[in-house]
Amino acid sequence: MDLPLDARRLLRPASAPVTVLTAGMDERKLALLRLAFRMHAGLGYRLAVDAADAQPDLALVDIDGEGWPLWQCFRQAHPKLPAAIVSATPPQRAPAPILKKPLRVEQLFPLLRELQEKPVADTAWSPPSTPPPKPSARPARPAVIERFDPASGLLGQACLLQRQHQDALILADGEPIVAILGSRNEARPLCGAARLREICQIGATAIQPTPLTRAPLPAEAPACPLKPLLWQLAIWSARGRLIRQIQADTPLRLRHWPNLTRLAPIPDALRVSALLCRATVNLRVIARMLRIAPADLFDFLAAAHSIGALDIPQEGKLGVIASPPVRGQPPQPEAAPDASRRSLLSRLLRKITGL
Repeated sequence: MDLPLDARRLLRPASAPVTVLTAGMDERKLALLRLAFRMHAGLGYRLAVDAADAQPDLALVDIDGEGWPLWQCFRQAHPKLPAAIVSATPPQRAPAPILKKPLRVEQLFPLLRELQEKPVADTAWSPPSTPPPKPSARPARPAVIERFDPASGLLGQACLLQRQHQDALILADGEPIVAILGSRNEARPLCGAARLREICQIGATAIQPTPLTRAPLPAEAPACPLKPLLWQLAIWSARGRLIRQIQADTPLRLRHWPNLTRLAPIPDALRVSALLCRATVNLRVIARMLRIAPADLFDFLAAAHSIGALDIPQEGKLGVIASPPVRGQPPQPEAAPDASRRSLLSRLLRKITGL
């Protein structure tokens, strides 16, 4: 006896995964969904294409390729299956819940949970007279990519003290602005956030470190963790610009997952972290897979670089070789055969060529 869809869902074991049927999605979108489901495996979602024998519980229908006829065909084949419409330009009135592109984890899983717990019935709807415009093949790129040097200014000096585990007071035009306690991974700002941001944005400011023995800190200076401060200084210094060491083909990877809950927010930081923690990729691959704003991506790379989380293999310069390289002995020329052997070889060659 065939059970209704809701009855099958109730009879499924609690530990059984939730199978998500997809329609209108290419391999790139399926790969992104598969990556999201694997990263959040505890939620128990999987793609129907990876479980051919399983009955689908939910569906995601991408209408940007084939348009509304795809949705109508899907509904004819699966009239009772809870589904959401995926589109970059959703209509004002849609027959089902909308998942807007680009796909975001913070929107994907709440929507799937809502469809699973409270299936929404399709509303009365008729397809629009004109199909929705197709999204552009790739995001708009800036005409000129601006770059900056992360080793200069307030950011560069603070990162240097952190890497060398040194303690110093940083002066800007003779004014004490922040104390970097690299030995304890702490910082003590001596001015407000607005002043620090202004110093990061003005490249002409003279930055000078001073040992704490010469300039003791005020007792009321509050201490804060150093890495969140470096992260914020990097955002203010980058301002949507790319680190000068990074080229289009530079391989990038995160050494560890940054604790984003304690760091200043950057749009799409979670998606970039997930990609760079799992694979070594370059800017072209990141732009093609994630399709995020270049300024947000560049800010994230600068911030991750400031706390030592970003691995840039080609960042350092090769050291100068102090001694000349060891070279092998040049090959010795073969000794010329004597006259009798040359005559024998010549006769053999003439006979061979005359065959």
